[in-house]
Amino acid sequence: KGFRAIIRELRIGDEVTVYGSLKEGTLNLEKIELRELNLVVERNPKCNKCGRNMESAGRSQGYRCKRCGTFSAVKDKVTVERAIETGLYEVPPVARRHISKPLVRMRMGDKIIHPSR
Repeated sequence: KGFRAIIRELRIGDEVTVYGSLKEGTLNLEKIELRELNLVVERNPKCNKCGRNMESAGRSQGYRCKRCGTFSAVKDKVTVERAIETGLYEVPPVARRHISKPLVRMRMGDKIIHPSR
């Protein structure tokens, strides 16, 4: 179940390479390589006057504070900590197909390997 937790931690902007198969409309992942993590998240801006989070004024209309009416045109960019790191991850042995080679037996050069066991 640890592999699913890693997949759930992925965010828009993360650069990944996936290994697996596509069969009958289902994507079966065997391994995933996290190349780069997106550490910047966009959030609604905070009001400079009252400190509350602003709400969208509509598509392409910026953000407005409901309490005091302050206006902002752009979202705030915030750097966040991530629970995962870059490197190679694989499914646990019980979920692996019999022809899938374990990461610990592969020569991956200088890549960081996070084995499932």
